Amino acid sequence: MPEYVIDLSTVNSWQDFVNAFNRDFIFPMGNAQWNGNLDAFNDFLWWPDEHPYRITLRGWSACYAAVNQYRAADGRAILEVICMIFDDNPQVVVVRE
Repeated sequence: MPEYVIDLSTVNSWQDFVNAFNRDFIFPMGNAQWNGNLDAFNDFLWWPDEHPYRITLRGWSACYAAVNQYRAADGRAILEVICMIFDDNPQVVVVRE
């Protein structure tokens, strides 16, 4: 199973989170940039050619408190929405470290 490791160990803001996903997943996979739009994030999760695949979120616990203070457009905590998006995508196995 292919694996993508997202290094979140120095993430302290939503923009840091977006930058980490761009650096470790989105840009290497398709030479693209994600702007933080949650609908687009869902779409990017379908980009890898081989399904299923694994995303390992290294440093998840360290960034969670800092980043989850940001809110999605509907007022929900942003990383809770990200987790729901992961849950809705059976092609990706998410490991939180």
